Amino acid sequence: MLTALTVVALVVTPGPVPAVGATAMLLLIALVLGDHRPDELELTVVASADRCTAGDVVRYRATLAAPGTQAHLRAEIDPAQFVELAGAQPWRLSVGSETVFDLRATAWRVGSPGVFQAQVATRYGGWSAAVSVALPYLIVHPQPEEQPTAYAPPQLLSQLGGHVGRARGIGTEFAELREYAAGDPLRDVNWRASARTGEIMVSQRYRDQAADVVILVDHLGERGAYDRRFADAAVRGGASVALAYLAAGDRVGLVLYGSVLRWIAPGQGLAQRMRLLDQLVEPPTVDSFLDPVLTRIPAVALPPRAVVFCFSPLLDPRMLSALARLTQRGHRLVVIDLAGLEPQRWPPKLSSLTPQVWRRHGELVRSRLAESGAMVVDDVTAIPTAVRAMARRGVA
Repeated sequence: MLTALTVVALVVTPGPVPAVGATAMLLLIALVLGDHRPDELELTVVASADRCTAGDVVRYRATLAAPGTQAHLRAEIDPAQFVELAGAQPWRLSVGSETVFDLRATAWRVGSPGVFQAQVATRYGGWSAAVSVALPYLIVHPQPEEQPTAYAPPQLLSQLGGHVGRARGIGTEFAELREYAAGDPLRDVNWRASARTGEIMVSQRYRDQAADVVILVDHLGERGAYDRRFADAAVRGGASVALAYLAAGDRVGLVLYGSVLRWIAPGQGLAQRMRLLDQLVEPPTVDSFLDPVLTRIPAVALPPRAVVFCFSPLLDPRMLSALARLTQRGHRLVVIDLAGLEPQRWPPKLSSLTPQVWRRHGELVRSRLAESGAMVVDDVTAIPTAVRAMARRGVA
């Protein structure tokens, strides 16, 4: 374009053209024509992390390589819905140099956080092109909310962990004093009590033990009917429960119950935390026509008599049937009703009887679950109260 304008200027300029001006124009034409299209153009964008928590800032570094050509680019970011720019744009980048930009995650999600859009041109504008590069996939975990008090029924304790059991053993909670017996560890000797009684006394402690906790998420929404409000509540609530019990030393697993079954066997530690959160934020698979069956879930994913926290709107009969089978197997079940007895909003043009029918249906479902021994709550913050109620009535 610049070459064409220069030639037109030389043709239409009336009268003699000064030698200096003509020389400058010819020189400019030569420079522009000398700009050739690069044989190879490489634009690289690297992220400082492949996963983060909502609210965190991820730094990206972009570099431009075009061997044998002096090129530059002007770039801007088209961010996805779950991130926002944490700095100004656009940026100017030359061959061999590097530019840095930051994105802040605003919500949990899995996917590319945006597109790096650039306008590349040679030094004098003889060649230009538009380039778009999708940013590397980013896994954003939900921001931890208020975590419920971790609790495990004594009947479920089987391995060392963070809860106080009834049996004596290695632990931190004091149980009683007794006289020394052959084989007692020296560290258990209570020297103050021994000096007071004149006998060697040892401190007995309650054994610290862990429970098996399974987060069960309802993924039975059909295409077009999947409500992101339910997904958001399930992901946030499931993450809060998982983090609380992992922090208490329990083994936590995950079952995503949908047309495609996915599970993670209960475990402990930081690696287990990452696995659980990564799977929680994965969107459900809704393009399969297979009905989920509990028998397809291995026993290692649902250990006997495990504590199960189910996040479900309780709208699919297949989910209700699965919950009934879980209680029959002896699992301790706490159900978080994502839809509730009073939804936040109703679709327009509904019958005036719809809220009344909805409430009656919800109450019927809850009563049947309660008869089987499950506890139903409306919010994750009510989980500690529900579990304590189960323990008081002998269910847990």
